[in-house]
Amino acid sequence: MLALGSVLAQDPAPTPAPAADDRLRRVQDRRASLQRELERLRRDEKGLLGEVERLEVEVRLRAEEAREAQLRLERTNALLDQAVARVRALEASIEAERPGLRARARDLYKMGEMSYLRLLLSVERPSDFMAGYRHVAALARRDKERVGSFRRDLDAMEAEQKTLQQRTQEAMEQRTELVRRRRTLDAERRRKTLRLTALVEQKETHAAYVAELVQAEEQLSGLLTGLGGGGVSVPIAAFRGSLPWPATGRVVAGFGRRRHPRFDTYTVQNGLELDTAEGAPVAAVHEGTVAFAERFRGYGLMAIVDHGGGSHTLYAHLGELAVKAGDRVEAGTVLGTAADRETAGRGLYFEIRRDGRPEDPTPWLATRAR
Repeated sequence: MLALGSVLAQDPAPTPAPAADDRLRRVQDRRASLQRELERLRRDEKGLLGEVERLEVEVRLRAEEAREAQLRLERTNALLDQAVARVRALEASIEAERPGLRARARDLYKMGEMSYLRLLLSVERPSDFMAGYRHVAALARRDKERVGSFRRDLDAMEAEQKTLQQRTQEAMEQRTELVRRRRTLDAERRRKTLRLTALVEQKETHAAYVAELVQAEEQLSGLLTGLGGGGVSVPIAAFRGSLPWPATGRVVAGFGRRRHPRFDTYTVQNGLELDTAEGAPVAAVHEGTVAFAERFRGYGLMAIVDHGGGSHTLYAHLGELAVKAGDRVEAGTVLGTAADRETAGRGLYFEIRRDGRPEDPTPWLATRAR
């Protein structure tokens, strides 16, 4: 019988599914990207809008760190389960072998130190000597293999028990790390909420914040004016009233001016804000060319699609980008994913602009339950 320990040695211990490793790598890549972005914002971005963006990126970074800790713990738990399964299999193999070895050892003990020679000398006819020799040799070889198999199982059991102890310790440490990361994330979210509340409730700060928002809108208008015209087979105007929505989610802020109830100040909403689930795909509503795909002050991660004829659609406050400037896209092409609204402090933002002027997207989009 081939030792289970030797089988385990030949067949390396299984690891968690590749999909789990892929998720961990993606989270690590996002965390590294956010860390670089945060360092850039700390170095370059000033003012209230810069502060808000830094807070947003910090919260998103802490969220990715917590997510990474969670995935590491899940991976270790999977390895721990595999180690437990291997230990149990080895225990079963050892217990199954033990009675037979015990009985064989008793038989050999009764025959004394010269047991195999005694068996060979018990052959009565010389003509049967070679057959007896082969039989005794086979018995000796089988006994040796069984003992060797048993010892390998015992060695494998000792190694697996050490692995089990190591995985258990790792799981305990990672569980502690996960709790710490989640507490840090909660603290960062509270800090951001308090700061955003102050921006809204303190008159002087609120006025300065609104002024920076106006400046960011002017910069965006300048960016759109400078974008070249892309060619499309069918102009977007032909689909007015039937364009697909960029993402699922209810409208939480509509197009137009909004008055602050305390300070009698106004801000202009040039598009729609959607309450879209974190990680949900955000898709182009019409064919075109990606004219812009990076972070923009006041709008977070943003993609702009040029539909030709001076028409553009804008998708802002994204969690991730899936395209780059210059990419050709069709209606339905995923441009990125939605950010966590709680983390970002706002939902997915969508605009339609014609010749640089914002238009209410609602009449352009297909009717749906809102």
